[in-house]
Formats: sequence, C-alpha cells, structure tokens
Amino acid sequence: MLQVGQEAPDFTLTGAAAGTIETHGLSEYTDRRWSVILVFYPFDFHPACTDQWCSLRDADWLTLLEDVVVLGIGSDGAYAHREYADAHNIQFPILSDSGGQVSRSYGVLTEEFDGHRDVPSRATFAVGPDRVVRFAWQARGPQEQPDLDALKGAVDQ
Repeated sequence: MLQVGQEAPDFTLTGAAAGTIETHGLSEYTDRRWSVILVFYPFDFHPACTDQWCSLRDADWLTLLEDVVVLGIGSDGAYAHREYADAHNIQFPILSDSGGQVSRSYGVLTEEFDGHRDVPSRATFAVGPDRVVRFAWQARGPQEQPDLDALKGAVDQ
C-alpha cells in the first residue's frame, strides 16, 4: 500500500457522477491545485462499503471545502456505480476500476474477496495538490472505518 509521503500514481477512469457517465482523473484535480480524497472499495451495495460511503456523505466539512474532491474507486461498472450513488444519495464521482490497474498501483488490490478476483480492498488516501499522499488507511476488518478527523487534518495541511 502507498504510504504517506509517496507520490500518488495518476489515473483516468470512467465512472458515475451526478447521474451521468463520464471520466475523471487524478491530475484533472491536482493540476487545479485541489486535494483529492480517494476511496477504494470492493463492491457497490456491500454493507461495510455502504457504511464508509454514508460516513463520508454525511461529513459536513467535505461540503464546505471548495478545493477538495472525493473520488470513489470500485470494481463494479459505471452503471452499477450510478445506481448505487442514486440509492444512497452519494454525490461524489464513483469510478470503475474493473481491471484493477489503479488499485494495483496504489497497493490495495486484493487477489480474492468473497469469491471475486482482483478487487480493491477498502482503503482511503488523501492526496495533496502536489500529488503526494498525506493520509493512507486500509481496513483490516469489515467494521473498521477510517478516522475522518485525521483525514480532515491531512486535507487541511
């Protein structure tokens, strides 16, 4: 897994955002001098993933920051992501890493999870405008959630 202080690999993926299917990339935001919160997760509609997304959705501080974007990265397709986002009122772009290349580059690809191959584990990164990782967290169990106060502190740097 990437660690704090390492450079975050760039990527461009297709996904769902505000009901539409479009592409998003890391440098699209860092080139504007924005911070990016990357949320890796294995599956839409998985209970632990839904808990994590709803915690982020409900984090008021995220809606107050103009130069921070949250990008979800999951193994499901863009159309499944759109349905998931609609079902849970998630306004952040959720991107499809169905081949696992981006998850692999961040060191969070799991070879097998509940009978599925090559899916991301639940992990969260904060990447600064300089594309350096400022926060890195990976779940060790289904109930564990990232420390949102530490995430906020990393974004505020």
